[in-house]
Amino acid sequence: MSLNVILPNLSLAFSSVTFYQLARILLTPTVALMNYILYRATLPRLAILSLIPACVGVGMVSYYDSLPTSNTNIKTTSSLGVIFAFLGIFASSLYTVWIASYHRKLQMSSMQLLFNQAPLSAFMLLYVIPFVDTFPESWGGVSGSKWVLIGMSGLYASLINISQFFIIAQTGPVSSTVVGHVKTCTIVGLGWVTSGRGAGDKGVGGVVVALGGIIA
Repeated sequence: MSLNVILPNLSLAFSSVTFYQLARILLTPTVALMNYILYRATLPRLAILSLIPACVGVGMVSYYDSLPTSNTNIKTTSSLGVIFAFLGIFASSLYTVWIASYHRKLQMSSMQLLFNQAPLSAFMLLYVIPFVDTFPESWGGVSGSKWVLIGMSGLYASLINISQFFIIAQTGPVSSTVVGHVKTCTIVGLGWVTSGRGAGDKGVGGVVVALGGIIA
């Protein structure tokens, strides 16, 4: 769970919002592959075929989004962002598969499993924060509105984690990643509008292909 928090956030620091969210689409095929390798769980053939354009689309966006642009207002993705993204996908996929596995193995409810795991993960994160974050020079210099946003971010992160455990318990690990892609579609759309990129940008083809695959 700790790596599931650290690596995606590091990826976002070195990537555009569009690439970051589209890369998360790879969670579905990675979870499906891990589920098969570790537990021999299979998917219908049509579902497997629909994952191919999702992977192709992410590859297209990865390429075009990492190309330099003359417009300094447009944020691109660095090689470090790509590396962190793929490491984060691996960690998040393994985390998702293990949630489903321990639900079955321990016969625990979602809240019981989360209660046994979340405090330890939070404690471990305390040792990582000093190395990957920058503290403000003066805590008093942080505005009240930013404290509100920080609080809201923590609340929403908690709700997302709780909902993930419940969804995995009821439907399975692959379905939980597909549900998460509803958020992906929304963020990619908003991110593209606010990024300053034109509709003729070649990366938009990758966005369409990837989202088409995940919708299928």
